[in-house]
Amino acid sequence: MFRPQVSLTADATEDQCATLLTQLNGPGARGALAERMGIEFVSLTPEQVVGSVAVEGNTQPMGLFHGGGHVVLAESLASMHSFLVSGGKNVVGVDLNATHLRAAREGTVTGTASVLHQGRTIVSHEVRMTDEAGRLLSIVRITNMILKTEPE
Repeated sequence: MFRPQVSLTADATEDQCATLLTQLNGPGARGALAERMGIEFVSLTPEQVVGSVAVEGNTQPMGLFHGGGHVVLAESLASMHSFLVSGGKNVVGVDLNATHLRAAREGTVTGTASVLHQGRTIVSHEVRMTDEAGRLLSIVRITNMILKTEPE
């Protein structure tokens, strides 16, 4: 179970964000599916998190980046960000919507998860997926509920 060394609050310093980013990319921190897909966290602030994944190895039979890959990247980014901004409380996804706009056959897909709303019990993100040329591939909106329980 991943336990952050520092909290991701509105007044988190660049050094604290860098420490968390290093932790997130460490062994076992991302979860088995994200590690299997090769998801890497690229940057982290109290307002957003950016991550990327290679198209190669994550395609559907037609050779395109799998639509489920978009959703796994989005949920990995938004759920981890929700966990961090909640101070390490358990979070669960309660709503997810994906709109696929363009296909990717090669290269890297980058997701930028930006907070739309952060309350006491709900955090909503919009995750914009782009290819290496900066073209918009998909938009995923995800809402996580912050539970009262701490991770065990």
